[in-house]
Amino acid sequence: MIILLINIKTMILKRSILFLLILCFIYSLSLAQSAHQDASSELFQVDFNELNSVSLNQLEIQAKILYLQGDYRNAAKTLLKIVKYNIDDANAYYKLSCCYARLQYPDYAGNFLVMAINAGFTNFSKIQSEESYQDIRSNESFAKTFKEVLDYGENYGKTVYNEVKVMVKSRYFLPKHYDSTKKYHLLIGLHGYGGTAEDFAAINKWLNDDNFIVVIPEAPYLKEEQVSKRLGYSWDFRIPNSKLWKTTDPAVMDYIMNVYSYFNNHYRIDQNYLMGFSQGASYAYATGIRNPDKIDAVIACGGRFPDIKKYPWFLSEEDLLTGKSTKICIVHGDNDQVVSYKRSLKAKRLLSRYDYDLNFISFDGGHEVNPTALNDALQWLKKVK
Repeated sequence: MIILLINIKTMILKRSILFLLILCFIYSLSLAQSAHQDASSELFQVDFNELNSVSLNQLEIQAKILYLQGDYRNAAKTLLKIVKYNIDDANAYYKLSCCYARLQYPDYAGNFLVMAINAGFTNFSKIQSEESYQDIRSNESFAKTFKEVLDYGENYGKTVYNEVKVMVKSRYFLPKHYDSTKKYHLLIGLHGYGGTAEDFAAINKWLNDDNFIVVIPEAPYLKEEQVSKRLGYSWDFRIPNSKLWKTTDPAVMDYIMNVYSYFNNHYRIDQNYLMGFSQGASYAYATGIRNPDKIDAVIACGGRFPDIKKYPWFLSEEDLLTGKSTKICIVHGDNDQVVSYKRSLKAKRLLSRYDYDLNFISFDGGHEVNPTALNDALQWLKKVK
């Protein structure tokens, strides 16, 4: 074990030294090129337009889409842009390793895997089961690196998860002319994977109706892959352990209903709507249908309907049969490349078979919450109340 630990540290050290040498070489070239320039002018040669136009989150989404489409070359190019602006992005290095593995470049795959570890990537169980590496594991160079990385991972020990009660924040908005004697509709909005309460709070500005108390709870789990210094959150407990999901998924739905209870206890509410986007849409579907006596309607935007056969603890056929009083409005962009438009069409067919009061709204767009479509959904709910 000690020898293996030394081997990977030596390997990382050698590659780090090589990387530094390359940086020094590039730096020396830049010095040579700028020798005849006015030194004072270089300090002010900053392209603010370029810096302000870079969105690491958008680049991450773009890289993910390209990877899912099998365009590994362009996915790698996009990931290289990410590490250009965030040199410590361990997840981007790992995804680059996967891209080069798919492209049959084992040396690059191995080098980026080591850089991922060096930057702080510690999901060694994911590395061990990574499908991208299947075709290059027989390569001698990669096999050696792969083994040394996994052996190094033994230093982190094994993992166990235990429950703990925590407090999670929500952002909320009262109507501009709020009157404590009046009753209002409650709209609870669940953000997508990697989102935050602050990001999703924008939906409040889009509402045409001033009769809503809008609440944006933040998902309880830290997003595993962070492409920027700003943290993002997940509704799913993203580990490959279905036994734990049977505990965590219902617990998340209980948390959402705790938000419901808080605002119904502190304000005069006459209608309760649960709206979710992307990953949040799945939890909106499940939580609303499982609580038909409390949630009047669900608005699912650009999300997947839970698989009742695969994840019955999340949402079961019995839940579908008993939750019919919950109205459902499905909203989806017809050019969504993250969650297929067909997913919502499938959900529509399923819910129709169970005789749900259902509406389907499509719009010309991608993976997003469309303000016009959202207001159309709320208008439909007002008519069918």
